[in-house]
Amino acid sequence: LEDNFVGSGPDCISTTTTTSSTTTSSTITTTTTTTSTTTPIPGTCYPPVIGQDKDTSSCSGISPPGTCTVSCTTGYQGDPVTYYCYDLEDNFVGSGPDCISTTTTTSSTTTSSTITTTTTTTSTTTPIPGTCYPPVIGQDKDTSSCSGISPPGTCTVSCTTGYQGDPVTYYCYDLEDNFVG
Repeated sequence: LEDNFVGSGPDCISTTTTTSSTTTSSTITTTTTTTSTTTPIPGTCYPPVIGQDKDTSSCSGISPPGTCTVSCTTGYQGDPVTYYCYDLEDNFVGSGPDCISTTTTTSSTTTSSTITTTTTTTSTTTPIPGTCYPPVIGQDKDTSSCSGISPPGTCTVSCTTGYQGDPVTYYCYDLEDNFVG
C-alpha cells in the first residue's frame, strides 16, 4: 500500500541565489632616486658617497685638513658622525652613521566567513482509511494537498518555498494504485 503513487511531480528549480565576492586591494609605492655627481671646487675633498639614508651635504667645499658632519636623512634616525679630510688623495675618511628607518609599514588581512544552515523536516503520515497515500516524490515538492483524498480524486503538487516550477495534477483512481501524476 505504500507504493500507491506513481509519477515524478513538477520540475522544481531552486530560486536561491549564492553570491561570492572577492575584494583585492593593492598599494604601489614608487621610490625615485636622484643621483647627482658634482666636481668639487679645486683644492677641496670629494664628499663621501655612502648611501641614500645619509646626508653628506655639509661635506662640500671642505679643504684638507678639515672635517664634516654626516647625519641621517629624513625618514631615518641615528647619531651623526664626523668624517675627516686629511688630504686630496684619500678625500674624506670615516664610517657610519648607522641609520634606521623611522617609516612604519602596516599590513592588515581581513577574513570573513559565512555559515549556511539548511534544516530538512520529513514527516510520514498514515492516510485516513479509504484515502490514497500522498505521493513521496522529493523534498522540493509540496504534496500537502494530496492528504485525505478518496478515489476518484485529484490533488495539485507544487514546488516548496525556495523552488519554482509549474504545478502538476495527480489523480487517485483507486486505493490499489493511489496517486498517478
